[in-house]
Amino acid sequence: MKTRTFLNLLSISLLAAWVLTGCDNAADTDTANDLASRTQTVDLDDPYGGFNTADEKPYFGDAMLADEYAAGSDVAVDDDVDTTRTDPRRARRFLMITWGNLRADSLIDFSTDWSGGLCADNAVVVVKRLIRFDPLDHLLPRTSRECVEWVSHTRPHFDGILVELLPPRCDSLATPDAPCARPLSVTFKTGPLTVTIDENELKDLHRVVTVDDAGNAVAFNTIMRMPGDCPSGFLAGRWLPVESDRIDGRFRGQWVSESGLHMGYLHGIYGLNRRGDPVFFGKWIDENGRFEGLLKGRYGLLPASSTSRAEGWFDGMWFSRELAVRGGLAGAWGTGDGDEAGYFRGRWIARCR
Repeated sequence: MKTRTFLNLLSISLLAAWVLTGCDNAADTDTANDLASRTQTVDLDDPYGGFNTADEKPYFGDAMLADEYAAGSDVAVDDDVDTTRTDPRRARRFLMITWGNLRADSLIDFSTDWSGGLCADNAVVVVKRLIRFDPLDHLLPRTSRECVEWVSHTRPHFDGILVELLPPRCDSLATPDAPCARPLSVTFKTGPLTVTIDENELKDLHRVVTVDDAGNAVAFNTIMRMPGDCPSGFLAGRWLPVESDRIDGRFRGQWVSESGLHMGYLHGIYGLNRRGDPVFFGKWIDENGRFEGLLKGRYGLLPASSTSRAEGWFDGMWFSRELAVRGGLAGAWGTGDGDEAGYFRGRWIARCR
């Protein structure tokens, strides 16, 4: 079993972006005009990877994105769990968990039973969305505010769940040992894996745990929101190496809100620029193909990665049509044994101040 933890705070992403751009936050009007409709050409030495800021065809005209990451691939859940005794003044956390064949490796030709549940200590668990549940996969009836259980089996793909963790209301006279003052933690419990995640990790977690030699794994991604914080959400898709003398690989996937609402698609490239720096660039669009942002940043490889199943991290920034900084992004990636085998999971945070 391998565990990889990535605690990428927005400040780290900001620092990486300034190193990459070598400029301040002001938009460069001439550059923005040049990027508006230039022909897109792969270029790891270009400040924006050769991408332009023009609109695109819906889902970039990519059949894989339309098939695997369309808005209907995940199902919203109207969870009627009682939230009246939660505290809106304290931090809320959103946790996305996906399990199964994250890499889409062809070696996994057997079924894995992931039936189990998620329980929180000192938080109410609210289910927001089911990820790729098949007709035979389903949630079980709730027995408490702190736990949710499911039936899930995977074979060639993966399933998942997105939940919100709401803090309980704590009376001003509560003592330090009162139940509402205990540290927050969550426990994911299934046949292949049981793991507990503490409050510090839940601030900004991007962990992938491999559970067997075939490559079945569980990915944990979190977002923490204080009242009044800027918008944020999750990223998910495929991270694929390619045989090319210009780039090392491509990524493509979906851009969703913190509660799992589908907001669009992203695709991009990664590799070493002429200085030998590992960089990535990309573009994200809404459901109709309207331009939403340019992406740029750095990525790295974990020392223990194998040649066929590399694992790593990424962090960077995203920019408006005028090339103003809009926010940060960070997460984890892995490649697999086949040409289409690979994944990335992460989060984005908007900059609204």
